[in-house]
Amino acid sequence: MIPTRAVLLTLAATHGLAACAAKPPATSPTPQPAASGAATTAAVAARPAGTPGAAGAAGAQAAAPSAPKTIASVTKSSKKHDGLFTLYQDTVNGAVHVAVKKDQFDKEYVYFAHVQNGVVAAGYFRGAYGSNNVFSVRRNFNRIEFTTENTGFEFDSRNALSRAASANISPSLLASQEIVAEDAATGTYLIKADDLFLTEALTQVKPTPNPMARPGQSFTLGNLSKAKTKYVELNNYPANTDVTVEYVYENPAPLVRGGREVTDPRNVSIQVRHSLIEMPKNAFQPRYDDPRIGYFTDQKNDMVATSATPYRDVINRWHLVKKDPSAAISEPVEPIVFWIENTTPVEIRETVRDATLAWNEAFEAAGFRNAVVVKIQPDDATWDAGDIRYNVLRWTSSPQPPFGGYGPSFTNPRTGQILGADIMLEYVYLTNRLNQDKLFST
Repeated sequence: MIPTRAVLLTLAATHGLAACAAKPPATSPTPQPAASGAATTAAVAARPAGTPGAAGAAGAQAAAPSAPKTIASVTKSSKKHDGLFTLYQDTVNGAVHVAVKKDQFDKEYVYFAHVQNGVVAAGYFRGAYGSNNVFSVRRNFNRIEFTTENTGFEFDSRNALSRAASANISPSLLASQEIVAEDAATGTYLIKADDLFLTEALTQVKPTPNPMARPGQSFTLGNLSKAKTKYVELNNYPANTDVTVEYVYENPAPLVRGGREVTDPRNVSIQVRHSLIEMPKNAFQPRYDDPRIGYFTDQKNDMVATSATPYRDVINRWHLVKKDPSAAISEPVEPIVFWIENTTPVEIRETVRDATLAWNEAFEAAGFRNAVVVKIQPDDATWDAGDIRYNVLRWTSSPQPPFGGYGPSFTNPRTGQILGADIMLEYVYLTNRLNQDKLFST
């Protein structure tokens, strides 16, 4: 489910930036089918009846597994996309396979989903953030499993209770895919990706119906169409694998049409970008929340504490580290870089840039000079503002604006480190104020 939050531009930027300004940081081979019945019969017939060991030899021949398929043979008609989890897309039917390396098993990764395009009537809009969790990849015999881990509880490893840390806490097995090919030389295994991405296995897209709602009371999505749902884009990088999918929901007899932005309520599309992200490798130190001060947090409970309020929520904040730790004010090793998307009206780009840079005054009070850097995306840029490697101030002009401004971020739920943020701004936010000014000036 993807929540919405109506905020103004200042509040949106506050969420994306102030979290750090408030305080400085402390960062088998694949089994094959047995030989057919015809082959077995032929093997037995080859020896005269009564020959010692004839039946045993035939049985052994039938049970012997054939060599597993190679990745090269399965993907010979596919385009390869190298990255964190290498992808292969068939150039004929569009099907996708995912390669998982042996050294990627039993490790944790960050999963994040956000909407590339949606329908406001169904609760979805460009830039809306969705699931953000930790998942692990494991091999179970001839299958590879993707499991969401529960990060809401902490156990001190020095306490004996930590030996029961997994008791009565249920992880979520998102998907279990059969290994279809392997490369023994590189320790790489291949699985089909369609059941992983072209379904709602990784994240729920269609909202849960309100059991109290009357038929025809509100706009709803139909059933997910397996035939129409498709890949829109595959983007792969060393530290993250991004897959954008267009989910199509069919409702042959809708009771509510929706707004004018819904072209045909019988077929509604929602585009979602799935990001599989490598766990950050840095010295980020979690900082624990004080409920008397407002922060966005990742919630955790200390399960061995004796306190009546055993909360160990970690603050969502950027990983800022001083270049010169001994200096009262220092530039960061890596600043927070925001890009102004090329959808921003040209006449206000410089104003938006200056307003965002004004946050540096607050960061200087926290000991950082030039903590925030702002760049403008060129009009002919080839990179997508939806790429999670970029923090972007984005603009839209929607038929049914869901807000004036919206400023979410996504994190590493284990530590609270902000991994990325986008600020969504609706053009109506600006025009409403211009019209208001005209009204009162006359």
